[in-house]
Amino acid sequence: MSSNTLFQSPFGELQLLRRPRRPNEVLQAWDAADHYLLKHLAETPPAPGAQILVVNDRFGSLALALIKAGFQCDSWGDSAVAQLAVNENAQRNDLSPPGLITGTDAITANYDLILYKLPKSHSLMQYQLQILTAACESNGEIIGAAMAKHIDAATINVLNKLVGDARPGLAWKKARLINFPKAPVNSLPENDAKALEVPELGLTLINRANVFSRGKLDRGSRLLLDCYKRLSLPAKPHIADLGCGNGLLGITALTGWPDASVHFFDDSFMAIDSATQNVQRNLPDSAGMTEFTASDCMFNYQGPSFDLVLCNPPFHQEYDLGDQIARQMFADSHRQLKPRGQLCVVGNRHLGYHQILKKRFSQVELIGSDAKFVVLLARR
Repeated sequence: MSSNTLFQSPFGELQLLRRPRRPNEVLQAWDAADHYLLKHLAETPPAPGAQILVVNDRFGSLALALIKAGFQCDSWGDSAVAQLAVNENAQRNDLSPPGLITGTDAITANYDLILYKLPKSHSLMQYQLQILTAACESNGEIIGAAMAKHIDAATINVLNKLVGDARPGLAWKKARLINFPKAPVNSLPENDAKALEVPELGLTLINRANVFSRGKLDRGSRLLLDCYKRLSLPAKPHIADLGCGNGLLGITALTGWPDASVHFFDDSFMAIDSATQNVQRNLPDSAGMTEFTASDCMFNYQGPSFDLVLCNPPFHQEYDLGDQIARQMFADSHRQLKPRGQLCVVGNRHLGYHQILKKRFSQVELIGSDAKFVVLLARR
């Protein structure tokens, strides 16, 4: 077993891989905060038969370690990639997977113990904690965990506002645990949807808690929209909005090419829900020409090939920076495009996407730019 994929938890060894997968992967599928949580549970084990919920378990390290130790647990989170990873890692270790609950599904059970990996997004943290404090038994426990460098003053302020006095414990291997009070400050979950008016486009966009740039139209997307006039498409084009977020790129494509069909893809269940609502709200007559999939890029897509893929790739996976997601998006786009189909992508100048695309596509040209971003058009 590779030392980079062998997780030696207090409950036994696990072979864990990340998603998306890269050759010569340098990042592990767990961090010290995962290890600290499991170390704490090994020292103060849950009661036999305890109902356990794991939240934001990115690749299954927490849930699968508990299952290996004989506990049963559910896993709740907003990432389709995480759900694919936990299922694959469960199979890799000959374990049953946890019960999987998507980020948009209601939590109907009550839990004795909730293990909470703090997300990067404060809006998602606020939404989740309001749900979790209601889902915790009166004599239950919520234990948070994160790397110490990610528990800053702003994070503590959010936690104190939601659950009262949240005090991180002592650091261990640069990770900290946080014990939360059992009763929430606000007992009823707020509506996490935030409306964004875009008058220049005639759109009102609903953004749920985990949608990127939910408070404003991001600069990269604006630049890409300005480049639509440079695109030439056949009649009735089949278009993908890959990493769709709230669906802005796909929705504006439907207005520019009214005879188009658009398939929206995103890792986030909340993003897919937002995009679905936004098509219904802004272009109800086009709803029948749209499809929505929460997945790891275009993993397992079996539908017709695309004439155009629109893409504004993320350059981080939670706290991990890198181009691994963009590379996966480019590879999937190349595989799913028709011959001479086009990928239109926006990215920061310094990321060097043009060099990556030139290794895979027959033709790559710059069709738009500003001081920070470039828009590239790649032909299959």
